[in-house]
Amino acid sequence: MDVRRSDRIARLKRDPVGKEFMPPTALAALAPHFFQVAYVTPDLAAGEAWFQKLLGVSSFFRMENVTFGPECSFRGCPADSEAHLSLGWLGETQVELIEPVRGDSLYAEFLADHGPGLHHVAFEVPDFEATVSGLSENGLELVMKGAQGPGSQFAYFETAAAGASVVEILGFDDAMRGFMKQLKEQSRAAEPRRS
Repeated sequence: MDVRRSDRIARLKRDPVGKEFMPPTALAALAPHFFQVAYVTPDLAAGEAWFQKLLGVSSFFRMENVTFGPECSFRGCPADSEAHLSLGWLGETQVELIEPVRGDSLYAEFLADHGPGLHHVAFEVPDFEATVSGLSENGLELVMKGAQGPGSQFAYFETAAAGASVVEILGFDDAMRGFMKQLKEQSRAAEPRRS
């Protein structure tokens, strides 16, 4: 086990309910920007089938071999990993499924430590940099940050000390917001008609 992981585990044992954690108002301010729930799975196809059968997610948009390279950081170092991603919609909430494929990543860590399950909740905010700075200043640990394409920035914060999931902050430009809207509309169009 690496030193950073053992430090996190020791902090959780020392403070399991998050008394050392940041003020709750910093996270509460994110609530109006709730966008996504994300699950890590060892098998993307099986995850899609489960969400379709049990929760009624009508369709998924799959992206394979998404690379997190040197333009991204993971625990303060340049990232070097890949994952398969799948995006669907459950009402107004995006459901993201993530299958780690290669390299050290937040997703691979989670799968190794916890098995498949809920990994993070995400908030799409109007001012990405200000939100990331504010959360860092309030004591959240930034564990992964970067960009996927020209219109999408992301930052992951560790919140386990407060008994919560990882929190992801998303910053989209107008084109990416339009793309996400299009995916949601396609998902709704694929929903079975109810009589």
